[in-house]
Amino acid sequence: MLSITPEAADKLRTAIDPGDVVRVGITSGGCSGYRYSLAIEESHRDDDIIVEFDDVKVCMDPSSSEMLSHTVVHYEDNEWEPGFKFSNVKATGTCGCGSSFSQAQDCSSNEEPAVEQ
Repeated sequence: MLSITPEAADKLRTAIDPGDVVRVGITSGGCSGYRYSLAIEESHRDDDIIVEFDDVKVCMDPSSSEMLSHTVVHYEDNEWEPGFKFSNVKATGTCGCGSSFSQAQDCSSNEEPAVEQ
């Protein structure tokens, strides 16, 4: 399950209007294959996974939800690179700038069962 630190929730709370949702997702792209996305939207979609952190409603599409499980979103307020940061234990690699990541795919369900002869 995705987690959001109290600092990140506080920052999001100041950016949204009542009734808005924060969409967290994964898109293809970047040097390593995938990029994180974070957007404010007026409503969620019917198939979204919805999680609430205090009074901040976060939604994810089912595919992104799977890739974001065990990810922590936090907010860093420093003078070099302030912003939201993602700590994803499932990421197997990141690019040099830290804006994209790669993730090993679990293909065990696609394997044929072994047949003994």
